[in-house]
Amino acid sequence: MLNKQQNMGLRNAAFYDSRILVVDDAALNRELIVSYLESGGFKNLETAEDGNDALEKIESFFPDIMILDLMMPGMDGIQVIKSVRNNPKIRHLPIIVQTALSEPEQRIEAWQCGANDVVAKPIHRLELLSRIKVQLENAIFLRELEDYHTIAQQDIDQAFEVQKSLLPSAESIAELENRHNIKIGSLFVPSRFLSGDLWGILDIGPTQLAIWICDFSGKGIRAALHTFRLHTLIQEFKHCADDPGELIDALNNRLISVMPPGQFSTFLVGVIDFQANLFTYTSASATHPLIYFPAEKRFQVGDGTGMPLGVVERQSYPLRTMTVPKGASLVLYSDLLWEPKALPGVFLDEENLASFARELNGEGVVQTVGQQVRLLGDPSFSDDLTLIEVTRLSSGNIEDGHKR
Repeated sequence: MLNKQQNMGLRNAAFYDSRILVVDDAALNRELIVSYLESGGFKNLETAEDGNDALEKIESFFPDIMILDLMMPGMDGIQVIKSVRNNPKIRHLPIIVQTALSEPEQRIEAWQCGANDVVAKPIHRLELLSRIKVQLENAIFLRELEDYHTIAQQDIDQAFEVQKSLLPSAESIAELENRHNIKIGSLFVPSRFLSGDLWGILDIGPTQLAIWICDFSGKGIRAALHTFRLHTLIQEFKHCADDPGELIDALNNRLISVMPPGQFSTFLVGVIDFQANLFTYTSASATHPLIYFPAEKRFQVGDGTGMPLGVVERQSYPLRTMTVPKGASLVLYSDLLWEPKALPGVFLDEENLASFARELNGEGVVQTVGQQVRLLGDPSFSDDLTLIEVTRLSSGNIEDGHKR
């Protein structure tokens, strides 16, 4: 890694290697400014004699900064500034305007059109070099910041792909759907670049599935790191996934030792028994599980209360049950869907479930919520959105799983 002195050396080299375009219709003025720049240590210099020439030189010379005269025949300096600022490829080019105009209105117009600085003629050498230095240093720092942002974004994108790989794969879901005559739908939309939510599903027997959902406090990278940790722990304890109480106790006791003070996870884990038509579950302050009866256009609400994971050691998590007959769906979700204005038309608060069920009109919950998310384009939610719907099919046709 480069030390501070080495970084400064690289910046100084980049500074004096900067390409500077001088634009002025008077040859004497161009020569004078070039001589000032050369005396200041700059070597990569180019000149243009009018506005049209300046735009052509920008395309071929790729300047790091432009010194631009305002008053020129044909295309004047204001028109050049507007053209540069309207071109996405070069709109960030620093522009120092040089002008003999004494009226403040013309100077103000240059600022308003996008000039970075204005110097008055006759130009003083030290003043010009000082102003160029400021603009070039700003440009160099901006490029470094953009490069850093690009690298950081690439790393975050890769991290999100890894996080998505922790979710059940399309192949494993299809296998479970065929084996148990069910339809599994889901949505997973982070509020930022990474999610503090995660969910999973495990096949634990010929007629049973274990399913879980978590939501870590906070957002972004810190919360996402905890989801990786939890996923690893669940793999470690998946041998007891058929017993939700034993699994949640093991996870809580382990998270107690690794979670920083003030951080926690809401969590729900349960077993769907297709033979007994039961969902047996336990909850650590998760959202209330729902059983959706599309034919009857109603929901049944479970109990999601309980102490969050990672807060109190040896906490008691009671088992609860809900009936899940054929044709019904088990719905688990993150608490974003409890917020009244988070997603237009979707509000899973208990008082609003009856009207929401009627609006669904027999359609699947994931299908309907997914349509709302797509209508928003690229939504930026206040919290992570996770939604899972496991539908027991009345027939052997999986495609009928959401609309019957």
